[in-house]
Amino acid sequence: MTRGRVLMAVAAAATIAGGAWMWAERRSRGDDFPPRPAGDTTLLSFSRVEEAWRYSKGRGVTVAVLDWQFDPDSAVSASYVRPTSMIPGERIGDLKPWHGAWMLETVHAVAPEAALMPIIARSPHSGYENALPWGIKYAADHGASVVSSSMGPVENNQALREAVEYALSRGCIFVDVHPELVAQDGGQPRGCLPGECLDGIVHAGIVSVAPHPTRPEPGRDVYVWPYDLHSHYRDGWGFSNGPPTVAGVVALMLGANHDLTPAQVKRLLVETSGMKDGFRVLDAEAAVRAAARLTAGAGRSNQ
Repeated sequence: MTRGRVLMAVAAAATIAGGAWMWAERRSRGDDFPPRPAGDTTLLSFSRVEEAWRYSKGRGVTVAVLDWQFDPDSAVSASYVRPTSMIPGERIGDLKPWHGAWMLETVHAVAPEAALMPIIARSPHSGYENALPWGIKYAADHGASVVSSSMGPVENNQALREAVEYALSRGCIFVDVHPELVAQDGGQPRGCLPGECLDGIVHAGIVSVAPHPTRPEPGRDVYVWPYDLHSHYRDGWGFSNGPPTVAGVVALMLGANHDLTPAQVKRLLVETSGMKDGFRVLDAEAAVRAAARLTAGAGRSNQ
């Protein structure tokens, strides 16, 4: 088996272990699965999102979501801009709505005035490794300030690095669900560690219930807390809600201060987070307040 195939096999296994795509595959076939929660007030409350709305609700900011199973008739579809597909022959609405629709709704719940850019970057017939870099570049070229992906681990390869750098050069930051996979001599690929992870990516986690990891991973920049207060979340929802929640907060930050660079956004997310049980936990109000107070001059001197 080639190195690329090993990496993709590990990525697929990790994604299935995370749970979300297991249910997504069942939904695409029309199988029964647990009902999706009608809202995530737990995440909003404990991330202090509503307090952050005193400064911004994301107006003037576009958030792209790379995913699949979007809903063309969603209640938030009025916020859609430039929806597209990186998968030839597949359009929004071809599959029953589920995972992608949920991710967009999560962004909207956090940043209700932000524009949403749904980008299909996965299908039942193909993975997401190749489509992900294309989607990042498309989003950056079409006005997105932040890109969110909850599709699973990706290899730290040249295509990803180039896409992230391309986006950064256009003021667009990428929020991902897993630290990038790093090859090991004679061993299974593993998630990157601090110093190995791409600086231009915000690695978002979520404190989750068994069987998902509950120990903090050093490669993650910030966690959403908590994820274990409602029985609905015990059905394999994985880490998926982390990136769209963080991306929504980034939209609030940029809505409060359009002059922020991607480097400043990431720094403020980390610096304003709080530690809980070893996890660096997102504090939306503190992050957006810091963004609003950061002057353009001070910001440029701290890039």
